[in-house]
Amino acid sequence: MDDYIRDISRRLHAMASTGKLYSKDKFDIERYNEILDIAADMLSHEIREMDKEEIKGLFEENDGYPTPKCDLRIAVFDDDDRILMVKDYDGKWTLPGGWCEYDHTLRENAIKEVMEESGIKVEPLRLVAVVDHKRNNNPNSFFCSYKFIVLCKPLGGEFVPNIETTEARYFPLDGLPEFNEHKCNRAQIGLCLEAKHAEHWECVFD
Repeated sequence: MDDYIRDISRRLHAMASTGKLYSKDKFDIERYNEILDIAADMLSHEIREMDKEEIKGLFEENDGYPTPKCDLRIAVFDDDDRILMVKDYDGKWTLPGGWCEYDHTLRENAIKEVMEESGIKVEPLRLVAVVDHKRNNNPNSFFCSYKFIVLCKPLGGEFVPNIETTEARYFPLDGLPEFNEHKCNRAQIGLCLEAKHAEHWECVFD
């Protein structure tokens, strides 16, 4: 039932947001706002961590025509095929990355994220995969996002304290620490290692 309510709320949000974007009639806009209010009310009963007003604020931040957000994760291997991971402030490890900056290319975003979170300078090599986050990582995600996974070559550097991560370290794939698989899972990390050693690579996508 919880998944059903979440899915209905998501569909109501998408339809009402699209309607508001294209409608010129003030009465129609009022009705679409009422639909958004209903969606927020339904979702607030399913997500206990957020109240209705917080959810409405989230809707407002994602107003307009509903399109997927762009999430980026970067795989950096050393010469021994150990993967670079960073430790978030929640105590869990993950691959460097985050939401793509709107005024940066994918390549620029990859270089920026790794440098900011690990202190390592990298050279992007391959786009390994573009996958739907909800289908592959977190089925409870409300908004749709595409996860871009980029393979990069390390060029040197060392960890610098920052506001996003507390540590950066290379790990062997058979000795990975506890990490946030909502951001990148084991299968995706293994795919990146395949891409590193492949002579030719075709981007994997849903």
